[in-house]
Amino acid sequence: MGESASDKDLQLRSSNVQNSSIQGVSRRDDEHRPYNAPTDEQCSIESDKVLVQRWLAEKSAQTQEEYSRDIEQFVGFVDLPLRYVTLGHLQEYREHLKSQDYARSSRKRKLSAVKSLFTFGTKLRFFAHNVGAALSTPTVRNDRAERILSEADLWAILRDEKDLRNHVLLRLFYASGGRISDLEDLRWRDLKDRPDLEGPNGRSGGQVTFFGKGGKTRAVTLYSKVWSLIIRLRDDEKAEGYGAPDDPVFRSQVGGCVSRTQIWRIVKKAATRAGVKLTQKTDAEGALKRNEDGDPIKVSEVSPHWFRHAHASHALQKGADLELVRETLGHESIETTKTYLHAQPGKSSSYYVDEAPDFNG
Repeated sequence: MGESASDKDLQLRSSNVQNSSIQGVSRRDDEHRPYNAPTDEQCSIESDKVLVQRWLAEKSAQTQEEYSRDIEQFVGFVDLPLRYVTLGHLQEYREHLKSQDYARSSRKRKLSAVKSLFTFGTKLRFFAHNVGAALSTPTVRNDRAERILSEADLWAILRDEKDLRNHVLLRLFYASGGRISDLEDLRWRDLKDRPDLEGPNGRSGGQVTFFGKGGKTRAVTLYSKVWSLIIRLRDDEKAEGYGAPDDPVFRSQVGGCVSRTQIWRIVKKAATRAGVKLTQKTDAEGALKRNEDGDPIKVSEVSPHWFRHAHASHALQKGADLELVRETLGHESIETTKTYLHAQPGKSSSYYVDEAPDFNG
């Protein structure tokens, strides 16, 4: 089977592990360099390139792209095979990123990628010890509170979205607490009726199964308001010759799944139209964008993930159990990896956020 363009790109990026060159890092000659490899020769990874490939293969598609660039940058800086990298090199790289005026969040991500690679390599016995374990990363201010929509703002966004597909997309983001990776490739086979599931208004609901972040599967029960809209969308899709089990729930104009970019646009457009969390739009250089009258163009800061934050916040405020919310969102606890929802869950925290206004489209 031939290699895809993404495979070739990944290999090209990974090959930079051995071929990069940049000056400014502490050096020792070959004879006196520390060599961080086990003595038992039990590791099946034969090169830095293969290690990076194996490590990236365990990440999501978006994370692969970001981490691949981050590791390429790191290797370009140290200009050494990974087994010769020391804690000192990592500390020098941390200072280099700071000197280049990267944002704290960007520095944290880049350093976390490097630490993750060394942790992975140590587990596979490619390294004798984990030189990244002792490296601290910048602390980043938690601004989650600023990204939680009030119920009034959320209702405004939903109320003004009259397109049924887009409205159901927004509603499902909120009702399920799903990530964009959960919803972008959702198929009708992933949804099923649950006549046994009674919602707050006494009507039955349904269930959605997500195959999301990290390859994890979780089922989330949905209650009457959002479920009735999903059924309405499915009926409309069937009337147009779609709606088969393998067909996308959120279909693009060409018949496939709506793209991640399209989903972002749907959310941005709806929130901007509702006047929620507006900010002035800028170009790549940071200059204000203006309309034909010369006035600054405003766009909402709201992203798909804000609906997930709103779900958690609103459900907890209304009395949902913390553990129930964590299970619904697929979070991992501090102490142990969270178990997934049972294939036939009795209740999800979606129960507590089913009071959104009716669809008037």
